[in-house]
Amino acid sequence: MKALKISFILLIFTFVAFQQACDIVKEPYIVSVDTIPTGGGDTTTNIRKVLLEDYTGHKCPNCPEAAVEAHHLKIVYGDSLILLTVHAGFFSTPSPTGDFTYDFRTPEGNELNNFFGFFSYPSGMVNRKEYEGLVVLGQDKWDGAIQDIIRTPQQARITFTNTFNYDTRKLDVKVESEFLENLDGVYNICVFIAESDIIKPQMSDTGVISDYKHNHVLRTSMNGSWGDLVGIDGAAVMGEVNENIYSMIFDPEWIPDHCVVIAFIYNTDTKEVVQAQEAHVHTE
Repeated sequence: MKALKISFILLIFTFVAFQQACDIVKEPYIVSVDTIPTGGGDTTTNIRKVLLEDYTGHKCPNCPEAAVEAHHLKIVYGDSLILLTVHAGFFSTPSPTGDFTYDFRTPEGNELNNFFGFFSYPSGMVNRKEYEGLVVLGQDKWDGAIQDIIRTPQQARITFTNTFNYDTRKLDVKVESEFLENLDGVYNICVFIAESDIIKPQMSDTGVISDYKHNHVLRTSMNGSWGDLVGIDGAAVMGEVNENIYSMIFDPEWIPDHCVVIAFIYNTDTKEVVQAQEAHVHTE
């Protein structure tokens, strides 16, 4: 009887502890797709998308934590969030020997890193838009900046036709864009290539992770750091469909099936991104 009484008390204690544990919910909370406005129809193109650029380096001990945060935000926001990892700055410089001889830096990443004034890593930008007085943000600010943008009306639409020839390793990209409202200013479109599932060493706060998986790594741009005018003159005219066409030969080290094309439209004066889109290198 005494044993039964003790078991019953333990059962009550376990239940109470479980209830208290269930009350602890860490942010960010999962966002219902019903709360994110879309343009209707095809949700891959008719939806406000946000570009998160994570500036990092393979020797940065705190950068894996930021990558985890970016991945978590991708789970939360799904297709509404596009990730791009840019290796630049002092933590990205290769070593002559040892674990970090490889080089993920790009001319475009270096130029953007210098232009926007990155001085600590990890840091990032959300649509290159100012949030709480800053454009370059620590990872603790990324979610708030995304929430500020994600529910605003969609201003432009981007679609791809990508063709990749596995024999010649040539990629042909046709980007069509359409503004959904008239906007002031001049707009450029950038077309970047990013690769995921790259297994290379990474420094962490507990030491070197030899089999670290690098994702969304900027490999190159098909039209430079700052892109080209959208269409003919970069004007944002509602309902006008613009076309930009590019071609390139893939680097022998890149795995095409792990690569995506990322395109985004931005205001050339403010540098703020108004829409982004991504697609596999072969969409036909």
